[in-house]
Amino acid sequence: MIVLSALLTLVIGPAHPAHADNGSTSACALQGTTGYTDEGQQTDYTRFQNPVGTKHVAVIYVDFPDAAGTTLPLTPYYSQLSGAADWMWNASHGRTWLDLTAPYGNWVRMPKNSTDYNWERGFSWTTHQTYVKDALTAAAASGVDLSGYDMFYIVPTSTAAAIGHSPTFVQDPAQPTQVWNGATRSWVTIHWAVTFGQDMWTWGYKVADHETSHTFGLPDLYAFSGDQNQYVGGWDLMGLISGPAPQYFGWEEWKSGWITDSQVSCLSTANTYSTTLNGVEYGGSGYKLAVIRTSDTTAYVAESRKAAGNDSGACATGVVIYKVDTSTATGSGPIRVVTNPDAAAPTGNCTTLDMQTWKPGQWFEDSTARVRIYVNSSDAYNDTVWTYKW
Repeated sequence: MIVLSALLTLVIGPAHPAHADNGSTSACALQGTTGYTDEGQQTDYTRFQNPVGTKHVAVIYVDFPDAAGTTLPLTPYYSQLSGAADWMWNASHGRTWLDLTAPYGNWVRMPKNSTDYNWERGFSWTTHQTYVKDALTAAAASGVDLSGYDMFYIVPTSTAAAIGHSPTFVQDPAQPTQVWNGATRSWVTIHWAVTFGQDMWTWGYKVADHETSHTFGLPDLYAFSGDQNQYVGGWDLMGLISGPAPQYFGWEEWKSGWITDSQVSCLSTANTYSTTLNGVEYGGSGYKLAVIRTSDTTAYVAESRKAAGNDSGACATGVVIYKVDTSTATGSGPIRVVTNPDAAAPTGNCTTLDMQTWKPGQWFEDSTARVRIYVNSSDAYNDTVWTYKW
């Protein structure tokens, strides 16, 4: 940075104050105000899972009295999800590994029919808790030692049509979820689980990455009403799982601790900066974000996106500019891509939002917020932007 002169579903439980964060001291590390998953930097790691490091995940297969599991061995189920590990490793630049293990290679029978679990979108946290407890109690009764895992993937038989979608279970420390673990003759507290539904056969392994990201405290970027893809199109896994450029926005990489404050060009007072941004798809220690703070909860962000890594199928490359609002709740657009009136027209399966990159000589200005982002130059790996605040 050069200074030249003086931006799938989570079941929501009761909210609690944040007690921990990712340690950022940047003036652009905005704090969230929604009380749960948002784009604020102060993720509550007494409730959510710190993204960095190896996460030991037990894959538990369940069937039901009204929907018996018929497939053995269970390799097709495991294979449908196991690619999540490599994808997350690449997305996190080698900072997060999902260590998936199937400790019991057969079906675990649930105590109730699949239709009795009221598996509807928007169901309550306590309804979800019952399903998780039933599954893991049955797994422990089958000899699985639950004590060695950070989280659980609970995978239903394909014959259980009533278990349709794949929500994430996040603990409520005030209402601990405890299961008797026969292997250690002790109670085990269950912190996090992804309870897959039949949509895993549509979305593939990236649904596991999406849902696991909720245990890290990331919100949904798709819209809960209206056009689902109206805010970010296919630019982020938390928006459209099958999108052409699903690498996390750099802001979320920062929130997750995968990039550091030293990789963020922060403009919080009147000034002008020049920053060369390395594509968020790449690792390394270079700058990843140019952020202009506009209030206690808002900022404009510029980042470089390239057709590489997890974004190898990107519809467009260049600078993506978006607005972050940490006071906006999950599903209501906490990140919104800024559209470029001169962006290329969409082709093939690409949508208009998928094309919203900015090229050298183009700029975005919000005169009310008194900010401007100008793209100065570009190459195969980087984009240089000038950010202004007055």
